[in-house]
Amino acid sequence: MIHSSAPLDLEEVLSPAWLDAVLAPLHPGARVASTEVLESLTTIASKVRFNVEYIDGCDAGGPTALCVKGYLAPQSQSMATLGQIEARFYHEVAPRLGVLVPTCVSSAIDAETGHGLILMTDLVAEGATFLTALSPYTVEQAAATLEQLARLHVTDPNQLDLPEPGWLDPRLGGYLGYVSAERLQQQLDDGRGVALAADTRRADRVRAAFTTIADRARSNATCLIHGDAHAGNLFMTADGRPGLIDWQVVQRGAWELDVAYHLAAVLDVPDREANEVALLDHYLDAVRSHGGEPPSRSDAWDAYRDALVYGYFMWAITSRVERPVIDTFVTRLGSAVETHDSLARLGA
Repeated sequence: MIHSSAPLDLEEVLSPAWLDAVLAPLHPGARVASTEVLESLTTIASKVRFNVEYIDGCDAGGPTALCVKGYLAPQSQSMATLGQIEARFYHEVAPRLGVLVPTCVSSAIDAETGHGLILMTDLVAEGATFLTALSPYTVEQAAATLEQLARLHVTDPNQLDLPEPGWLDPRLGGYLGYVSAERLQQQLDDGRGVALAADTRRADRVRAAFTTIADRARSNATCLIHGDAHAGNLFMTADGRPGLIDWQVVQRGAWELDVAYHLAAVLDVPDREANEVALLDHYLDAVRSHGGEPPSRSDAWDAYRDALVYGYFMWAITSRVERPVIDTFVTRLGSAVETHDSLARLGA
């Protein structure tokens, strides 16, 4: 458990006193003179990029460009504990993975407020590009992301020897309580996925299928999953490699949840339909190349087709996101569910 301070006040985070204390273990002697905010983005969490100036002769190799992520906006502070899982991920798990993620300078959970806060090096200053949820994504880029997911999935959670491993327990079943069946039906009827068949937009079928997916993920929780690998949670390095950000829903689960969600979310429907078989083969080869033991092609294909329900459900219950994003993802993921008859495959 991380007990160091994670302020809810952005001014404190940007203060020389707080930064000096955070940087001291890595850069003894570094003394911050001032900071300058370059960009501030707030959805539920806030991400603030800023430059750091040091007192002359007192930089000690400290970073000059940082990014803080926390629940710093007044309207978000009541949800400050939502950052705990991601803070734990960067502190306990990320250093042991071969997955491309931001370099974390400090992650903390405040002992009093429960606020989870992450201080990272600024990827933009390093030449990286952040994508949006609707950024165009090519088949080649999807293949590269699958290679990163394969690296994640070959990690045995039981070998991480975490002090309190329970925070990675499967929790898909809890998502069923986020939205009632009645509310889910209202959302499925509100215009999202309007091109989908009425049977695909039946809340009872979607909930029943997702229940089966959640049960399988709990009983087959053999790896770590990212859980939300759409383009908005990816970045591209200066040399074009994809990396993963936003680890709020990381947990133990089944590999196919990440693979099916990623391909159906980032690719336009025609690209997904034309390339999903080859991309699944690419993923299985990547698992093998990283020392894992992938399932047979036949078993993997069945698992992939069933798991498409995961992403469809997650975006069917979503409300606090820009409407074009919701509409696009429900249509893409719902189309994949229809193509593969995923609801019926799961007995719904």
